[in-house]
Amino acid sequence: MHLTPDQQAILDGARGPFLAKCLRWLVEWGDAMGARRLVPVTNTHALVTVPGNLVAHAGEKSLEATMELLREACRHPVCCLSTSHITFAHEEQYDEIEMPPEQVAAQQEIEGMAADAGFLMLYTCAPYLVGNVPVKGEVCAWTESSAVVYANSILGARTTRHGTESAIAAALTGWVPEFGVVLDENRRATLQIDVSAPLRSSADWGALGYFTGQAAGLEVPVLAGTPRPSQDDAKQLCAALASGGGVSLCHIAGVTPEAPTLEAALGGRPPEHRITFGPDELLATYAKLRNHTGEEIDTVILGCPHASLQEVAHIARFLKGRRLAEGVTLWVCMAYPTRAVAERLGFARWISDAGGYLFVDTCPTNSMRVRANRIVTSGFKQAHYARGMIGAEVIVDSLEKCLEAALAGRWNEAG
Repeated sequence: MHLTPDQQAILDGARGPFLAKCLRWLVEWGDAMGARRLVPVTNTHALVTVPGNLVAHAGEKSLEATMELLREACRHPVCCLSTSHITFAHEEQYDEIEMPPEQVAAQQEIEGMAADAGFLMLYTCAPYLVGNVPVKGEVCAWTESSAVVYANSILGARTTRHGTESAIAAALTGWVPEFGVVLDENRRATLQIDVSAPLRSSADWGALGYFTGQAAGLEVPVLAGTPRPSQDDAKQLCAALASGGGVSLCHIAGVTPEAPTLEAALGGRPPEHRITFGPDELLATYAKLRNHTGEEIDTVILGCPHASLQEVAHIARFLKGRRLAEGVTLWVCMAYPTRAVAERLGFARWISDAGGYLFVDTCPTNSMRVRANRIVTSGFKQAHYARGMIGAEVIVDSLEKCLEAALAGRWNEAG
């Protein structure tokens, strides 16, 4: 890899041993991926830490190793717009969810250090909902696979999939290796999905994303024949693309900023592969993520990725004046700023009065590992991961069907 004099100086220790280590991570990663140079990055989103998970699933040594990395990283100021994501509950929820003391202490320490270093703490897997919205062509370094797909596919920014170490290294050094979808030649679609299924809900867009992710693997797909998605449709599509496969970029003809036409998405060439997503494929994709032995439900999880204000308002209006069925827990997950606005507008109270819970900064299955027997969710990503994370049966369906199930205490496929 060719390095500029400034980059070489950092690697040689001119800005200290930790930044030299950060740049070495980026150089070695770039070498492994065939990158020829490092390019400037102006926007990062890092998963700062998950010490609660580390304590519960990997032991104290993993927690301390992560904390040591983060303590050192936060002694250095960030050099570009840098937001961060901690998969923890907000401090107002510590008692309610019985967060272990060591997890509380770790979170509070990281929060203070990261803010001092210049990270903007957004605490969300969907930073584009609450302030971090890169522009077309902007080179980014984002963690959270669904956000990566959204940045590339909906906003037209450019980011490969990052992990914690590389995103932090990018934030502190201002560089990323140039490979993958950062390069023009790797953004051309090679797989065409002809969509003929009706997409009546955001969950249907999630089904399309899950199907496409499984079909694409690491390819760049283009969707042809879809209507224009809403922001919530696009959010579910991108999350499912990243769960079903290793997709980093998916063009939607006429929607993705660099794909005004199908021909533009394909770079003027015919697709290497072409498949159809019709009504049968839609039903079959739902069936893949419905592993239930009955229709009685005890848990409904909405907001994966985090709910938008529009979704929260829709949920609140649906539940206003009604009450959840006995024994059903409803989690509505969102970023703290979204909840703050929902509280001001009265939506939060309507959901709470119905028996629902507005959960901020994390999600019930990721960091909390809630106990549930049978979950209903509108997110294909949630459905994909919940089975392995908490061992529950899972049903995925539209937002309205999930809310109906919460009120009735059972899911009705034909309802």
